Amino acid sequence: MPKLRGSRTAEIRTWLTADDMFKLKQLAKARGMKDTDFAREALLTYLLNYEAEQRDKLETVYAQQLKVSTDEIVSVIKSGVNRICALLAKNAVQSLASNKFLSRLEDTEDMMKECQGAAAKQIHEQLSKEESAVAQQMSGKITKR
Repeated sequence: MPKLRGSRTAEIRTWLTADDMFKLKQLAKARGMKDTDFAREALLTYLLNYEAEQRDKLETVYAQQLKVSTDEIVSVIKSGVNRICALLAKNAVQSLASNKFLSRLEDTEDMMKECQGAAAKQIHEQLSKEESAVAQQMSGKITKR
């Protein structure tokens, strides 16, 4: 149970009903304490619990605010990822359409291979170290058609 904080410097007087006083005396007796010591301990326990309850309420408000902020951040990230995926898909469709168009022209196979090689070389030269590592890992997973 809580201990006294500092020395006893203040006095509190209150009135209890006969039933409440009887209960207090019974509880104090069961704990082997004086009525006043038991009442002091009960009051201090209540104060500690009240402080904890107030902290919990405040933490709940902070947790709710954090959840709202986190949801907003996640939404923005998902939106960005969706935009990037849409751009990649659009780029893939455009590239495939260009390849299909060029493949219908006569004698374009050599020219197509040359353009693909030049484009790959240009992209590779502009990659950072991290991007190069990812590209290297991906090269084993992509099959040529």
